[in-house]
Amino acid sequence: MQEAAGSLGRIGPNAISQLAAVLGDRVGAAPVQRLFEAAGMAHYLDAMPEEMVDEQEVRALHATLRRQFGAACAQALARAAGRRTASYLLERRIPKPAQWLLRRLPKPISVRLLLRAIERNSWTFAGSGAFCAVYGRPARLGITHNPLCRGLKSELPACDFYAGTFEALFRALINPEAKAREVTCEALGDAACVFELDW
Repeated sequence: MQEAAGSLGRIGPNAISQLAAVLGDRVGAAPVQRLFEAAGMAHYLDAMPEEMVDEQEVRALHATLRRQFGAACAQALARAAGRRTASYLLERRIPKPAQWLLRRLPKPISVRLLLRAIERNSWTFAGSGAFCAVYGRPARLGITHNPLCRGLKSELPACDFYAGTFEALFRALINPEAKAREVTCEALGDAACVFELDW
């Protein structure tokens, strides 16, 4: 298991900005404003963050989303934000030669390389949590002490932002039919948030 490295307790800004973009596209500016004001984050309405943000802000925003829209709708919005985050990573963070190579190597090698890359960069999304990835079919990705779930009780898995990101990366780089599902979630009372990725 790899402890979150870098700035503990901080998460990449996509967890905020992509959620705002999805919500704005689907329901307009007024619900975005209400969401950010209710989460105590109205200061981002003038300019979305571009640097790492406090994980408590991310947790507050996603928890407020669930309260305002209900768990099922929040799941769909967060998953869409995760897909947009993957698109951002593919466009700006993952070098094009690496993408070209991953698409052409034998799948077992590509999956291992992608899992290692996700693990190396887990400090950007796991915050003060700890992340691990285990190769297999399906591959398993886990976050313990997940900042998005801290203090959250839910009847549905609550980490669709992560699931959407992982699934979209696997679809772009491994197989267009790849699927991600969260099989355990700390918000359900489980010991860790675990995602299964199959392709």
